[in-house]
Amino acid sequence: MTETAAQTILIVDDEPSICWGFERLLSEQGHVVVTASSAEEGLEKAAAQKVDLLVLDVRLPGEDGISALPRFRHEIGDAPVVIMTAFGDLETAVAAIHGGASDYLTKPFKLEDASRVCEAMLAQAKQSEQSEFDTADLEPAGAAVLIGRSVAMQQVFRRIALVADSELSVLITGETGTGKELVAAAIHRHSRRRDESYVAIAPVSLSESVIESELFGHVKGAFTGAADARKGLFELADGGSVFLDEIGDLPMATQVKLLRVIEQGEFTSVGDLRCRKCNVRVIAATNRDLKSGVEEKTFREDLLYRLSAVAIELPPLRERKDDIPLLCEYFLRRLGYPAAATAIPEAVMTELQRRSWFGNVRELRNAVEHASVMARGRAFELADFPVPQQRTGSESTNKFDSLDALVESWTRQQLASGSDPSMNDLHDRMINATEPALLRVVLEHTGGNRAAAAQLLGMHRGTLRDRLKRYDAEADEGDEPGA
Repeated sequence: MTETAAQTILIVDDEPSICWGFERLLSEQGHVVVTASSAEEGLEKAAAQKVDLLVLDVRLPGEDGISALPRFRHEIGDAPVVIMTAFGDLETAVAAIHGGASDYLTKPFKLEDASRVCEAMLAQAKQSEQSEFDTADLEPAGAAVLIGRSVAMQQVFRRIALVADSELSVLITGETGTGKELVAAAIHRHSRRRDESYVAIAPVSLSESVIESELFGHVKGAFTGAADARKGLFELADGGSVFLDEIGDLPMATQVKLLRVIEQGEFTSVGDLRCRKCNVRVIAATNRDLKSGVEEKTFREDLLYRLSAVAIELPPLRERKDDIPLLCEYFLRRLGYPAAATAIPEAVMTELQRRSWFGNVRELRNAVEHASVMARGRAFELADFPVPQQRTGSESTNKFDSLDALVESWTRQQLASGSDPSMNDLHDRMINATEPALLRVVLEHTGGNRAAAAQLLGMHRGTLRDRLKRYDAEADEGDEPGA
């Protein structure tokens, strides 16, 4: 920390090791560290002295940290608060930030990282302005929610909580199926605009000729078929939020109009010369690299800067596999499946966690729904789940991804097929299933010349001959051209 006058830091955590670590680290940096093992004890110590920073755990014996936060805020005034939790979710993050917390630490964390957070909070204490919000559960009943306890999702929850109450534009990035639309809805739901309109649209689903009319409206007679004036989505969402999915596909002409909405809060309807005012927050999402779009002249650089005032990147499911059991249980509970918490045996869950899930959470949800139909109320088997999706097209970063997925799928099917568990020929089975096609294509390429084929394959010609015999292929060398 910077060398300033000693400041008092109150650590409230029921884990002695956490309190000891903070006390040793921060004391060495010249600060006065006070510790408490419960919210009640912490409130007593906060009332007895001036506190410059509060580090507060969520799970405490007796009253929890979130419910005690308003009373801590009353005792410590505008001093910054850092919330700690090992059980974070979006609601915890939002409740913490709305309750007056300045930042959010997810256990386990390195003390060095926590120290940097404390340093930043103390440095910004004079400038920080805390807002008071209702910490009640804002999640509407039956709404699809963001699920995850992984470190990656904790960071997403933290960013949503920090950005929700601002008026900045937000750019949500991530692969298809990671839940970008859920993040957008959560930002609106926890913002000051939550009681106003929330309009979501994917411009890519519209033809280029009608995108501007849908977004900005049109006047009567603006084009053939425009018998009446019509309001666009930005006018309908005035005072609320607009979510634009797959923003990377927006035509350049429309990008200019969108930039004007963000910068000046105004737009012009199709066929009109008058500017109309609108007060909307723009939340955009894409699975594309917009910087590449800027280089390729398909996306405006100034619009990218304005959209990405705050950026939230969603991790692919393969980078948060610890969340798969939680997600599966959540999907099964929504389906009303019996014994949702134990319906998927540990061995099956382990196999699900090994999959690549190129379709991300959307693919997992579809797979669970498919398996629930196959299982019909009993415990799940791996065979109940569909074959995993393969990564294709522009989503592939490795030309061997599809081959890898095929091998993975074949292997899992063999293991789940009910074969003798003592089988010891799985490798031979794979070779027998794939090598004939390899040899056949190479021989076709060489016009049947086995010497040339053996050279391409990197094997002796005698080995190739033996392999061909093994697969009942033509073995008469006298038929070889150029033999």
